[in-house]
Amino acid sequence: MISEKHSKVIENLTQIFENKTYRRKEILVDVEEIHRDLFYIKKGVARIFYYDDKAQDHTHWISSDDQFIALFSSVLSGKRMPFGIEVIEDGSEIFRFPYHLLLKLKSNSPELQQFMEDLFAESLITMGNRLIDQQIKTTDERYHDLIASHPDWLQRINLGYIAGYLGMTQQQLSKIRAQRS
Repeated sequence: MISEKHSKVIENLTQIFENKTYRRKEILVDVEEIHRDLFYIKKGVARIFYYDDKAQDHTHWISSDDQFIALFSSVLSGKRMPFGIEVIEDGSEIFRFPYHLLLKLKSNSPELQQFMEDLFAESLITMGNRLIDQQIKTTDERYHDLIASHPDWLQRINLGYIAGYLGMTQQQLSKIRAQRS
């Protein structure tokens, strides 16, 4: 969620850049493509995904309403990564912010500069915490954390995507859900 502190910056950016309404399964960035944009999800859900050596699809990250989604390591390095971004909810309203234009705009806007620094720092902290959670917390604890922070996801997102995001199989997720019912 966007903090109150940065809501004005987002409002200004959404006045500059166009949004588009996407259907489920539309690709924002294809696998192996250099990620050059930040995406602001005003309404909807998208995921970062990759394929394993058996061409099986895996969910790496999920973002929803009032959140950003981007593969920051590719955006910042300009290198290809084996990840793509896909819309997973019909009617998702998403703004595409080209990173090179944000860089130009931030030179004249201390507010935008601070926002971008905060966004990248928050992303780094969130990914670090997620990695720690994957290594330390049980599958049940990760599921509990998810429903506490995103209770609406269970109704909006395919359980296979949620299982992948939580680092478990769909069968493990079903078992945890059954135990909690």
